[in-house]
Amino acid sequence: MTNSFYHEIIKNLHVGYAYHRIICNAQGVPVDYEFIEVNNAFETATGLIAEEIIGRTVTQVFNAIENSEAIFDWIEIYGKIALNNGSEEIEKYSEYLNRWYRIQIYSPETNYFITLFHDITRERQDLAERNLLLTTLHDIVFEVSDDYYFTNVIVHDDSTLFIPRNIIIGSHLSEVFSKDLTDEMLLVFETAYATGKKQDFEYKSPLPADERWFLAEIFYIVDNESPRFVISIHDISEKKQREKDLQETKEYLSNLIQYANAPIITWSPDFKITEFNYAFEQLTGRTRSEVLGRHLELLFPDSSKIQSMLFIRETASGQRWDSVEIPILHISGEERLVLWNSANIKNTEGIIIATIAQGQDISQRKLIEKSLFIEKERLRTTLLSIGDGVISTDARGCVTLINQVAANLTGWTQKEAYGLPLDQVLNLFDEYTRESCESPASRVLETGTISELNNHTILLSKNGGELPVEDSAAPIKDQDGHITGVVIVFRDFTDKKEKQEQIEYLSFHDHLTGLYNRRYFDEELKRLNTPRNLPLSLLIFDVNGLKLTNDAFGHLAGDRLLQKVAQTMREISRSDDIIARIGGDEFVILLPQTEIHEAKELAKRINVALSREHLEAGQVSISSGWSVKTTADEEIAEVFKAAENKMYQYKISERNSTRNEAIQFIMKTLYEKLPREQEHSERVSKISGLIGASMGMTIEEINELKTAGALHDIGKIAIGNEILDKVDELSDFEWLEIRRHPEISYSILSSLNDYAPLANIILFHHERYDGKGYPKGLMGEQIPLQARIIAVADAYDAMTYGRPYKEPLTAEAALQEITTGKHTQFDPEIADIFLRIMSENNNDL
Repeated sequence: MTNSFYHEIIKNLHVGYAYHRIICNAQGVPVDYEFIEVNNAFETATGLIAEEIIGRTVTQVFNAIENSEAIFDWIEIYGKIALNNGSEEIEKYSEYLNRWYRIQIYSPETNYFITLFHDITRERQDLAERNLLLTTLHDIVFEVSDDYYFTNVIVHDDSTLFIPRNIIIGSHLSEVFSKDLTDEMLLVFETAYATGKKQDFEYKSPLPADERWFLAEIFYIVDNESPRFVISIHDISEKKQREKDLQETKEYLSNLIQYANAPIITWSPDFKITEFNYAFEQLTGRTRSEVLGRHLELLFPDSSKIQSMLFIRETASGQRWDSVEIPILHISGEERLVLWNSANIKNTEGIIIATIAQGQDISQRKLIEKSLFIEKERLRTTLLSIGDGVISTDARGCVTLINQVAANLTGWTQKEAYGLPLDQVLNLFDEYTRESCESPASRVLETGTISELNNHTILLSKNGGELPVEDSAAPIKDQDGHITGVVIVFRDFTDKKEKQEQIEYLSFHDHLTGLYNRRYFDEELKRLNTPRNLPLSLLIFDVNGLKLTNDAFGHLAGDRLLQKVAQTMREISRSDDIIARIGGDEFVILLPQTEIHEAKELAKRINVALSREHLEAGQVSISSGWSVKTTADEEIAEVFKAAENKMYQYKISERNSTRNEAIQFIMKTLYEKLPREQEHSERVSKISGLIGASMGMTIEEINELKTAGALHDIGKIAIGNEILDKVDELSDFEWLEIRRHPEISYSILSSLNDYAPLANIILFHHERYDGKGYPKGLMGEQIPLQARIIAVADAYDAMTYGRPYKEPLTAEAALQEITTGKHTQFDPEIADIFLRIMSENNNDL
C-alpha cells in the first residue's frame, strides 16, 4: 500500500493524530517540539488549525503562555519518550484548551514521536458527577444553578419531597423556601462558592406541621459548561432529638452538682478546671472567672503542690480516689484539708474525657468515716457524693434512711431510726428561745419546695448533746411530679459558729492589748449608768511618751509600752472591773458601786507598779484622773469630762520633766549603742559654738546652737546598728535609711516645748547650700543659719574622725574639702569663718 493510502486513513481517523519532532538545546535537553503533521480529528479535539501550526513549534503556537509550567511539562514528557524510542499513555488537562485528554504517545524513531488524542472531558465530568453522587448518596440531592434556580432533583422516593419534583425544578430558591430560610441559605451558598469547600446547614422543615430537621451539605461544582451547586439533604430529626435529650440530661446533672452541699469539681485530662459548684466557691473563696480554664495547681498550697499533683495524675491513668486527703488553698491564704472522692468520665470508646471529684472539708471537724447505707436507688448518688448528714423520709415524714454522718450527729442508728417521725430523730430547737423548730420534712411536704433551717438552730442528739447545725430539705418526686418523700441534708457548723463568735469578740476588744475597746466601753457605760450602780467611779489614764517612743524606737516599742500598761492594769484591778483602751494612748477603768477613795487608791497602785517598769524609752509613766457619779441626776458625760480634765492637769504638770528625762534617756541609749556618737556630738557642739561666737551671736544663741549640735544625731536611735556600724560601702537602701535621721530627730524634739526651737535646726543640718541636700532640698538662706553652721562642723568632724565605711582624712585634707565645698555644700561665709578659726588654732581644736 502507498503512503497516500496511510495518510488518507490517518486523515480520517476519529482519534486526534499529530506527528512531532523534538528540539533539544546544546546540552541535549528537550526545550521545544515541532508540529509536522496533524489530522482533522486533532483539529476538532484541540481547536488548533493545521495550516497555522504545521512547521511551527509548540512554544510559538502557545506564545502567550510561553513560560507556563504546563507547556514545559508537555515538552519534558514528550522529550523523554522521543529520545528513548519509548511509549506511554497518559491523561492530562490542558489549561490553555480547558479540556481533558487521554494521550497515547510513542516514538517511531529517535527525536520523533506520534500522539493520539482522545477528548475525555465529558467522560471526566460524568465520572466526577458519579463520584459525587456516590459520596453524597443521601435522602435527597438537589442541583441548583449559580443564579439559584433548581435544575435537577435526585431522590430515592418522591414521597420524601415536601413539594412535587416538577414544581421544584425550574423554581428559584426563594420560591421553594421562606424568605428567612432563603436568606440564611444564600449566605451558606456564597461561602461554598467563595471557599470551594463543602458547607453544612441545618434547618427545620418549612411545612407548618412537620417537626423534622434536615442537614443540607452544599457543594459548588466548577464546570465551564454548567457551574452549579449540589445540595445533599439528610433527615437528622433523630439526631436533633438525641441532642435535645442530651442537653436536658446535662442541665439536670449540672443542677444536681451545682446545688449539692459538698464541693464538686471537674477537670480535663490536661488538668484544666472545667466546672465546679457553689460549695466549691465557698471552699476556695474563688469565683468561676478566676478558676475556670486554670490549671489545678492553682488550688494547692506550695508546700503540698507536688504530692497533690501526684494524686491528681493517678486519675489520668484510670484510677479513682476513695477518701484521699488533699489540702486546698483558700484565696485568703488559709489551707483547708479536704477529703476527696473521684471518678473518671469516659466517652463511648472508653477514653477518659474528664474527672469529677467531690470533697468534704475536714479541716474544721474530725475525719468522719463516711459509711453510706443505701436502701433505695433514687438516693444512692446523693449518699455516695456527699459528706454531710443525710436523712430521707417517706410521704408521711417518717425516716426511711439515715446515713452514717447523720447517725453520728443525732445518735440514732439506721435500725433505731427507721419508721420514726423525723422530728423525733432530728430534734431541733431555737438556740435562744429553746422552743422546738418545725420539722423540715413537714414544711417540704406542705409546700413542695426546698426549705432551709433558720439561723441559731440547735440539734439535740439522742444522748443529750447539743450541736449547732444548718440544713436544707428538698422533696423527692416521682416521674409524675408527686412527692414521695423528703431528703434532709445537714451539717455541724460548730467551727463556723465559733468563728462568728470570734468576730464578735474582736468587735468589742482592742486587738493589741486584749482589753475592751471604745465601742464596748460606751455600751457598758450606758448599761451601768443606773441608780443601783452608784457610786459609779471612773479612772482615766494617758500613757506618757508614747509618741516619743514610737518616733525614737519604732512602733513595735510603742506597742510593747501599751501592752505593758494594759497588763499591769489587769493584774492590779479587780476581775469584774471594766478596763478599756478608748484611744491611742488613753485607757479607762469603769468601777460600779465604788467610792472615789477606792478609785484613787487603785490609780495609785497602778502608777506605782508601772513606775517600776523600764522599757526602751526608760521608766513607764502614765497620767491619771478620776471622778465619781453619786446621784442619779448627774450626767455621766460630765463625770467623764471631770475625770479627763484631772488627767490632763496632771499630765501638763509633769510633761516637761517627763519628756526632758526621756530625751536624756534616749541620748544615753544612743551613746551606749554607738559610743563614738558621744564624742562626735560633743565635738560638733564645740565647733558650732566657736563659729557662732565668731559670728557675734549672743550667749543664749550660742548655747542654743551648742545644744542643737549635741542633739543633731538623736534620730540615729531609730537606725539599726547593722547599718550604722557597717564597714563596707552602704547600699542605696542603707543610704536612704541613714538620711531619715534628721526627720526622726525632728519628730522626737518637735513635741517638746523646751526642744521645739531646736527641731527645725536639726531637721535641716544636712541641707546643702546649692539645694542638693536633704530632706527638703532647701538652698542658700532658706536653710536656717544654725543648720548651716552645724553642717560645716558635722562635715569636718566626720571627715577627720571617719566612719566605719570610710577612713578619716587629715585635718589639711578635710579643710581642703571645706574650701572646695564653698557655694555648693557649705555657706561660703560660714566656711571662711571656720577656716579662719582653724588657721588661728593651727588646725587643731
